[in-house]
Amino acid sequence: MSSLENCRLLFVDDEEDFLATLTKYLRRKKLSVVTANSGQAALDWFADNCVDMVVLDVKMPDVNGVDVLRRMRELKGDDFGVIILSGHAHTDIAMEAMRAGANDFLLKPCAVEDLLESIDLLNDRLIERRRA
Repeated sequence: MSSLENCRLLFVDDEEDFLATLTKYLRRKKLSVVTANSGQAALDWFADNCVDMVVLDVKMPDVNGVDVLRRMRELKGDDFGVIILSGHAHTDIAMEAMRAGANDFLLKPCAVEDLLESIDLLNDRLIERRRA
């Protein structure tokens, strides 16, 4: 597992308890985590800030995660990684997210170890791409 200490992550989910629990865990693993509890809040923050990675819920009441992802890609291209979380195991959602630019797709509730592994692998790929 690579060092994640310099990884800046935006974690977006409207489920407050889920967001708080996983954020606490990720911070203990030395990630720099910023949170947003809605799609619009994420977009507002993202417009003026940079991150290495976004962990993004699909189903949110204001702007769904796939639309948030599309807008983020329009704003800043593909210089950051995206992990999509969804409580719905629909192939259509996963395919739409991947076409919109997601790098990984995990089902909620996911084990924190699985999320951390996905973050770690994606971080390694982003580091390699930046070196190339």
